[in-house]
Amino acid sequence: MKIKTLRRTKTTSIVVANEEYWGILPDKILHFYSKGQSEQFEISIENAEKLLDDIKKTAWEKLLDFLAYRERSYSECESFLMQRILFKKDLQNKMLQKAISLNFINDERFAEMLTDDLIRKGKSEAVIRNKLYSKNIREDIISKVIIEKYDGKTKNEILQANIKKAKKKYGGSQKANEKILNFLTRQGFSYWEVKEIMGD
Repeated sequence: MKIKTLRRTKTTSIVVANEEYWGILPDKILHFYSKGQSEQFEISIENAEKLLDDIKKTAWEKLLDFLAYRERSYSECESFLMQRILFKKDLQNKMLQKAISLNFINDERFAEMLTDDLIRKGKSEAVIRNKLYSKNIREDIISKVIIEKYDGKTKNEILQANIKKAKKKYGGSQKANEKILNFLTRQGFSYWEVKEIMGD
């Protein structure tokens, strides 16, 4: 089998087998397959299988490191593998399913944690929904998490906190109130709900 390597970093290369992109491998491992570290070489089918196994092991380790940094969505992990580590689609799917089966990837848990973080930052429901959509979280999970986390009491507290913060920034004049209304509406809060709490 014909193998070609493309320099990726000082210590890693992209492996291409029979014109198909397989994935990333450290040069210290590639050395065992091409003693002279040549950019093109031929290996047996048996060694090609071992080479692919090494690519899979490397990809799995990189995925675990990626997941260890913070909670990740399925979509984030898929993009990480596809763009930076492992290029064979069938292997990507198997690896992601393995991570799900081990509960390393859980979109519902990810959505809950991200929602909690955004609530702490005083974000509107609209901003939270958009953020979850951008992570390709399913609609049913988004709705479930919003219902559980963003109840009426939480919504009111966040809105009041944002109005208080905006008043410090813009002041309390009638003209300032219009600026506050426009500013908070752009942040995803309801114009009429803001207006009602402000007493205008």
